[in-house]
Order: sequence, then C-alpha cells, then structure tokens
Amino acid sequence: MPDIEELKTSEAQRKAVREYEKRNYRLNIVFPDGTKERIEALKLNKTNSAFIRDTILAKLDELEKILK
Repeated sequence: MPDIEELKTSEAQRKAVREYEKRNYRLNIVFPDGTKERIEALKLNKTNSAFIRDTILAKLDELEKILK
C-alpha cells in the first residue's frame, strides 16, 4: 500500500493545474439522451469532447466572419 505522503499532490502539480485552468474555459453541458451514441456513430477518430470543442470553435469562426 502506498504511503499517504506519496498520494499527496505536490505544490508544483497544484500550480500547473491552476495555470492550466487560467488559460482554459471549462463548461459543463448536459445533452439529450442518445447524443453520445450519435457522436460515436460518426466514427470521427476523436473524443466526444474534442468533437464538441472543434464544432463550437468552427461555428464561432463562421459567426464572427458573418457578423464583422
């Protein structure tokens, strides 16, 4: 069994997490039942999160071009 001290997060790790969180926007979204399966059925070779992120960023780019 690992020593309890081995399980603690180091200060460097906590600092790295804080810096990562400052540079990124995290959003918790609830989708209708079946959405996960629909995305996976597309077999896009990317995670569901990557698909959603890429789709939103592409749509933002499109809308910004239209609205400028």
